[in-house]
Amino acid sequence: MNFNVLPFIATYRKAIFLLLFTFFFVNLGCAQKQLSKKEKVADFEYLYEEFKASYPYFGINKRVYQIDWLANKKKYLKTIKNTKNDTAFFKAINDILNDLHNGHTDAYPTIIYNYFYTGYQQGVAQDSVYYNYVKELEKTDSIRSQYWKAINHKLFFSDTDSDEVEVVKIEEETPKNIEAYFIDSLSTAIVHIKSFSYEYVTQDADTLKSLFHKTTNYKNLIIDIQGNDGGSTEYWLQNMIPYLIKDTITFPVIYAFKNSKRLQKFKPDYFENTLTYEEIGLPNMPEELTNGSYVFRKENTTITPISNDYTHVQNIYLLVDNAVFSSSETLAYFCKATNFATVAGEKTSGDGVGTDPLLLTLPNSGIVIRFTGEMGLNPDGSANDETKTVPDLILKASNKEERRKKLLDYIKQKN
Repeated sequence: MNFNVLPFIATYRKAIFLLLFTFFFVNLGCAQKQLSKKEKVADFEYLYEEFKASYPYFGINKRVYQIDWLANKKKYLKTIKNTKNDTAFFKAINDILNDLHNGHTDAYPTIIYNYFYTGYQQGVAQDSVYYNYVKELEKTDSIRSQYWKAINHKLFFSDTDSDEVEVVKIEEETPKNIEAYFIDSLSTAIVHIKSFSYEYVTQDADTLKSLFHKTTNYKNLIIDIQGNDGGSTEYWLQNMIPYLIKDTITFPVIYAFKNSKRLQKFKPDYFENTLTYEEIGLPNMPEELTNGSYVFRKENTTITPISNDYTHVQNIYLLVDNAVFSSSETLAYFCKATNFATVAGEKTSGDGVGTDPLLLTLPNSGIVIRFTGEMGLNPDGSANDETKTVPDLILKASNKEERRKKLLDYIKQKN
């Protein structure tokens, strides 16, 4: 099982370049021929039909946000037809996607095209299926993506129309991705991990190995992932769990997805040994899964302990908040599904049970959109994107520090 070859979050840098005014981007935008109404309508129709065939969360969006996205087609089409230029068109596409309220559904691959292109080229070495991602991205190019990136910047980041370019360089200490605290009086170790971003998988490996070896001297371990909105599932599969378990753990993951051509292209392994609704038979599955338009797949992931001769921590807590999303949400799911740790804090943001989003390149504009292709199910059958992960121990607090303190108070009382 391969989760998220590309990270979905920004990472810190020693030097941050703030582009306050982008004359270069404005000039680039002026050089591109504007899309015709016919081309814009065709792009929207293409997007609509592809989403209708493959996107899994329309029912959730209707229940949670009272938005019937498919029924809004005429409204969206009218908006597209009324756009006067490419800037208005790009904004309209973003607004239409935002109506789906899904953090993995956006035009992000357009804005940082080269990052996605390079990442998926490297991903081909891991799994040949990523060749389809590369080919989808090659339906456009970096020049067209720069054009839309300029428009995105103008819409959402520019504060002025000045033609001047001002680059401000801010030198700052790069924050560490991992912080550790040891409270001897409570026999409690705290390991706070801010991000599971792909670049940290190798970078943090030795640090985590050393820390988890040290935590064996403590009765309690708090893994604090508050504010961690994901990256690569390999981060915790490789660097965390193997050092904290005595025996091999196997945990199931169940996906519901539509039998579409795009899914067959990007997720061909999903269609091996598919299951029916009746065969899954979990109690709280969403009602839309009963109408025959979804098929199911069950995968088992096995984690083997690192061979060692030291004692393991008795009590492990995973501290979460409502920013926990994507691959960090998958860790919360894992803890609940296997009872590996007590999940504490507040309800997460969900949408962590799945693999890389699908890609879709609009034929006329070259805008590349990513979107979730499967509905990951919780152990009780509910949709992870809808019900999220509800902690075993709910800690109501106004901020991360207060939530952590409440967990320490709980441990103190329990001791």
